[in-house]
Amino acid sequence: MSARLAFRLAVIAALVMLGIGGLMGVTAPSCRPLPMTAMTAFELARSAGDLLRIFGAPGETCRAPLVVQLDHANVLDAAGYIPAYTAFYALVLFGLGRRDVTLGWVGVTVAFVCAIADWIEDVALFHLSVAPDAPANWLSLLIAFTNVKWVGLAVATTVGGMMLARRGGFGWLGFLACAAPLVSSLRAVNSPDAAGQYLVPGMAVASLALLAVAGAGALAKPAAPKN
Repeated sequence: MSARLAFRLAVIAALVMLGIGGLMGVTAPSCRPLPMTAMTAFELARSAGDLLRIFGAPGETCRAPLVVQLDHANVLDAAGYIPAYTAFYALVLFGLGRRDVTLGWVGVTVAFVCAIADWIEDVALFHLSVAPDAPANWLSLLIAFTNVKWVGLAVATTVGGMMLARRGGFGWLGFLACAAPLVSSLRAVNSPDAAGQYLVPGMAVASLALLAVAGAGALAKPAAPKN
């Protein structure tokens, strides 16, 4: 596959991401105030107390509508959003990697690892939304694979930024944008309340930078054949 084709497919994947992402909104309020969205807080839950803060005590009226919306968002995530964002990141990194093969394949591999971690995360979320008062081992599974997903995605975009920086010129600006999620994702491992609100904005900045690269690459003229 040529870099140009990879970038064109990446743009399509990004459009699918945006379309599905627009259907995943959770508007039902959490049962207690949160420093981030209910969806992100659920992913970053670290204790039974965190789950109680989100879902409330058994029988509270706030729980039922929130569970329905969170489950709906997770269904869309597992069925469409994860494949779309995996395709987007993997294709952009593959396209960039035509000029930096080793880093390109590292980035593609990390993107697929993140997808697997995200699917496992969704399984844990489904079980926890059914019984948030008895998290059992699902909470430990959630913690492990949520960390793998968020840190992994930040590593993948940072690898893309490294390939941009190695091209010289203003590539270092691309690196700064692509590395934006790395600090917040690493901090969220131990301080989810402090860093959780910055995870999605950080990934948005990195994703927009990579989308700009994909758009430019998709429109670039193919190299003239050598005589």
